[in-house]
Amino acid sequence: MRGGSVTGRSTAPIPANNLSQIGAPNPNANVRAKLLALDDMVEILGGELNFHKREVQMLRSEKESLESVLNTKTGEVRKTLGHELKKVEDEMKRHYSW
Repeated sequence: MRGGSVTGRSTAPIPANNLSQIGAPNPNANVRAKLLALDDMVEILGGELNFHKREVQMLRSEKESLESVLNTKTGEVRKTLGHELKKVEDEMKRHYSW
């Protein structure tokens, strides 16, 4: 098995110009040859679809992870700014109470 595909074919995307060549059987070929060519094309496109599905899943997972990290950091910054604001207010009260 090469490229993680059950059929031994690569699951990486194929350029569009190559797909048109694969799916364009010879007009003189018999029906069986045309069906085999279509079957190959379906198999290749299925592999590409699975590749892109995995990509989308990975991107969604990464997005959720980044959102979580950003929410945590945002909370930390808010907390820090709240503490800084309290310090400044206390300093101002102390300065102007004299």
